[in-house]
Amino acid sequence: MKPILASALTVVCVAPACAQLPRDVPAGHWAAQSVAEVVRNGVMDAPGGRFNGARQVTRGELAITLARFARSIQQRRWTAAGARPAKPSGKTAALLAQPVSRYELAAVLSRTARYVAAGVPRESGKVHLASEALPRVTTPKLAASEPARESVLYLVRNRMAFGSSVALRLGPQAVTGKELAIALACVIAGLNDRVTDEPQNREVIERPRRH
Repeated sequence: MKPILASALTVVCVAPACAQLPRDVPAGHWAAQSVAEVVRNGVMDAPGGRFNGARQVTRGELAITLARFARSIQQRRWTAAGARPAKPSGKTAALLAQPVSRYELAAVLSRTARYVAAGVPRESGKVHLASEALPRVTTPKLAASEPARESVLYLVRNRMAFGSSVALRLGPQAVTGKELAIALACVIAGLNDRVTDEPQNREVIERPRRH
């Protein structure tokens, strides 16, 4: 039976026909379409043709995946077709405390991508004011050998990782549903900040009128 973690965290959509699947993902699997989409759009990997969807997602892997996700949104690789609000689940609290599998991460990202594509405007080339509503983060010190180093620096530089985002606290720990929701919300807020002047927290001071 399809887990409901994905719908608890993000949006529900009607996915297009699957692209070629990694060889360890059955065509009839509940996450097959999502896996095909995230692999095709370069958001998640399937090295050697294996996706390993049941494996739990670590903090380092999530940071890398979120950076790729943000870039795929900026490059307009996703369509907004089929995006619609999720239905609330009575089991949300329990699901948010559970570790997230790669299958569930793929489902969340493929569905969220459509929601973001529908709501976030294209980059127009205009320089927007950096929001004061999003906190600035001191760049974390990461070893040059850290696989997620470039991804974390990208997220911080673009204000897509702040607050309690686990992208700022790398490690081998499994990511929970709640941690994924917070980290993904930070990415979406940062994407929005790049292409709009919202959210802002500034007083508007008008120039005095000449009489």
